[in-house]
Amino acid sequence: MCCRVAQGSSKNRIKNKVKAKGRAPEVTPRLNLAPTQEAVVAVYESNGIRLEAMRWGLIPSWARGKSIGPKLANARAETIDEKPSFREPFQRRRCLLPVDGYYEWETRPIGKHPVYYSMYDSNLFCLAGLWETWTTPEHVTAMELPGLGRPGTETLHTFTIITTTSNCLTKRVHKRMPVIVHANDYELWLSLESQVDDLKGLLKPFDADMMQEHYVTPRMNNPRFEGPECIQPVAL
Repeated sequence: MCCRVAQGSSKNRIKNKVKAKGRAPEVTPRLNLAPTQEAVVAVYESNGIRLEAMRWGLIPSWARGKSIGPKLANARAETIDEKPSFREPFQRRRCLLPVDGYYEWETRPIGKHPVYYSMYDSNLFCLAGLWETWTTPEHVTAMELPGLGRPGTETLHTFTIITTTSNCLTKRVHKRMPVIVHANDYELWLSLESQVDDLKGLLKPFDADMMQEHYVTPRMNNPRFEGPECIQPVAL
């Protein structure tokens, strides 16, 4: 699974990477981005690619509450068109998550240690995702809670990251990795005109020779830890 990423680049760098139009959303850059936090994602509309702020952890439109979000931070590529939570978003609401890198945890004799994966040239890259809009169900907005009165309606835009089997670099640490989309395929992944077979052809392990890895500080075990040390190499 993929439960932590680095999205610390500037809005302009992200915008240029995906060739987005319009204004970029105001989202705090993070090198230790975790589910339930907001990220900048790229989506497609009639006049091209635009950037949106969305919360990590997909909440299906039919969900009774928000608690399901963290459980749906990832979606398996193999069953993406079968699972009720992901079937419709796969057909209509695909997105890209631009990142500097992502983290996995290696099991070692003294415990788990974080490993950082990025591109060999240290460039930004994009993870394949799905997005959804969730609004507080009517039975909740109509329910009067003692001492709190009537809660208002809340609308959230949320996303999930798609995972696939690991490549020969990443399988040393974890059997799965996020789907990384080649830059030439961004529009293919996002466009509503794309065919299912073409989309599924993108859901495969990324080229290992284009990636690099290094150990990072064990302070990454704390999801609240944030700072430039998150991605700096450490020796074991």
